[in-house]
Amino acid sequence: MTVKPERLRPGDTVGLVTPASPLLDLRDIDHARRALEELGFRVKLGKYLRRRHGFLAGTDAERAEDLNAMFADPDVRGIFATRGGYGSARVLPLLDWNTIAANPKVLVGHSDLTALLTAVHQRTGLVTFWGPLAGYDLGRHASAFKARWLVRVLCQNAPTLRLPRGLDSGRPRRWSCLSGDSPVSAPLTGGNLSLLASLTGTPWEVQTAGRLLFVEDVDEEPYRMDRLLGQLEMSGKLGQAAGIVVGRCVGCEGTGRMKRTFSLRQVLENRLAGLGAPVVYGAPIGHEPDKITLPLGVRACLDPSGTSLTLLESAVL
Repeated sequence: MTVKPERLRPGDTVGLVTPASPLLDLRDIDHARRALEELGFRVKLGKYLRRRHGFLAGTDAERAEDLNAMFADPDVRGIFATRGGYGSARVLPLLDWNTIAANPKVLVGHSDLTALLTAVHQRTGLVTFWGPLAGYDLGRHASAFKARWLVRVLCQNAPTLRLPRGLDSGRPRRWSCLSGDSPVSAPLTGGNLSLLASLTGTPWEVQTAGRLLFVEDVDEEPYRMDRLLGQLEMSGKLGQAAGIVVGRCVGCEGTGRMKRTFSLRQVLENRLAGLGAPVVYGAPIGHEPDKITLPLGVRACLDPSGTSLTLLESAVL
């Protein structure tokens, strides 16, 4: 059963946590707090927000404790991550799943947070949100586009919402249709391709059957993109999807000698075009300046010929 959190309202308290890598600059805490306050929220900082433990933002137990505490706190209505990096999957066995299920609330992040968003949604039914990181996207690299679409999805319960194409040099972006011509409607799932591939074969692997799968990645050579897609293909994840949306994969066109081999588009066409499902490429999903917020578990319609994606229901109550 899909569980929708209550929409965020001005004056609500939101929590700020670091479930993955440590902050590179502690000033990002102030940047994130200021950005969230400008959106109308009060901000509560996680106990271990400033911690560093090697390449992690605190021990697994500390990062899990911050997440569990934010879900258990009745004053906290939403939870934002400051940054991604690496390590979210390590906390999954330590989460208090009963507390999370009993306290549905907004949970936002992307990149490495894919592991957390997917696990929480699939384990509890809670709609989670693939969207901006508070420290990086809303703080240091803020844009009106990101903030506007974050608010549209988290704070408004419109029955339908056609998502934007994104912009290139101020002009509406053109998406590419790689396969299909008929619209398809299904619940959304997905996230960072590397994370989805790494979770395959674990209790937390993404469930794609009858779903619209969205994927993105950053700084991966075309051959590595092929390998990641191949893992999802051979595990049946791609073939089970009702449709696939590929975001703007920044830095994935290849460098040096790799430019002389297959392009990213050729890799995508080879792996995805023959699946028999509609596939589009170039949506504003990924490690790019302007990104939309996507709710996992909410039904959406992908129109490959019109290259559009529309939410068919509100993501929040």
